[in-house]
Amino acid sequence: MKSEVYQGKIKQYDAKKGFGFIGGLEQDIFFHISDFPLEEGEPKRNERVKFLIAENNGKFKAIKIERVLDQSAKAKKSRVVENNKSITSALLDSFRK
Repeated sequence: MKSEVYQGKIKQYDAKKGFGFIGGLEQDIFFHISDFPLEEGEPKRNERVKFLIAENNGKFKAIKIERVLDQSAKAKKSRVVENNKSITSALLDSFRK
């Protein structure tokens, strides 16, 4: 595989073992948790990511994984709902004081 950025979705992740697989290409790509950005928590199933691919003992491995903001209508609606909840909570908190 060429040295280019690929995109896919987390297909599965085993927190106990610290690895998982990314789907969306011709084959599922292995990843280790050490190559995943953890500032927003552990990988979640169907989370969109972009990554590079390296060969590891004849097999492919995802490296330099980055989260990708989901731009689907469903994801956008979920973000709006969450934002509205936080605004409502802040307003209610200010009224309670």
